[in-house]
Amino acid sequence: MSTEQHADAVSALAHEMVRHVRLLHVVKTSLSAATPNGLEGAEIALLMQLVKCCPRRQGELAELAMLDPSTVSRYVGQLARRGLVERRPDPADGRAVQLVATERGHDTAHAMIERRNAALRQILAGWSESDLRTFTAMFTRLNDDVDAGRASFTPDAAPSPDAPAGDPSLDAHASDTGPTGVSLKEI
Repeated sequence: MSTEQHADAVSALAHEMVRHVRLLHVVKTSLSAATPNGLEGAEIALLMQLVKCCPRRQGELAELAMLDPSTVSRYVGQLARRGLVERRPDPADGRAVQLVATERGHDTAHAMIERRNAALRQILAGWSESDLRTFTAMFTRLNDDVDAGRASFTPDAAPSPDAPAGDPSLDAHASDTGPTGVSLKEI
């Protein structure tokens, strides 16, 4: 593949990634009405991390969830008030506190996971198992590479305000609409 072909392929992928993020936003907004206890997205992410990774100190949880520690503190307080998370002394250091998902927190997380998986099963019903496995492997590779490259996304790496306004291919799906009839380009 030539350098130009590679650049075109990367541009096409970037367009689809942006489109995917917008579609996920539409889906998450639609599903938020069905979220138990009126949980916000960041609260769900924190609860899922605690269910998946077991007890964590608040700083560790902030790092895992890629959120600011002060944001995590606020959301953990809300999760604790809802009875989904509790604070326990850290067995390794009695002065420190670990956050633990309660039984109710586990039940809530598992219900949300099942709803998400049911929606994905419906969306992907026409995909073969082979396609799903191939896509999952490639998507995992993409996520791993993006995660590994996060440090290179600094304010210094951002394009200058004088740079061209973006990828003209972003207009390619201007007619795509979400479930509410709103153009995904507008989102």
